[in-house]
Amino acid sequence: MKRLTREQAIGQVGIEAVEEVDVENLEPTGRVGFNGSCQGDDLTEWSASVTVNDSVLIAYCYTNREQDNMISDGDASLIDWTTDHYEIV
Repeated sequence: MKRLTREQAIGQVGIEAVEEVDVENLEPTGRVGFNGSCQGDDLTEWSASVTVNDSVLIAYCYTNREQDNMISDGDASLIDWTTDHYEIV
């Protein structure tokens, strides 16, 4: 799977699909642990996905340990959920 920028993802699946995945609820992937500090990871990986034709567009975001603690305390509203990259599978 190739990591794509926002512009590359728009070029492959269109702006509508990218905007749709950007507002989906994110869930931890488990590939980089939640809470990251429990596994010694500096970051926690989150993703959201939408189906586009015969493919799936996935958006990935990352949080750090301080942000993970905010989530654990029940407040994720102060986190900047900026997409790091996209993948199409």
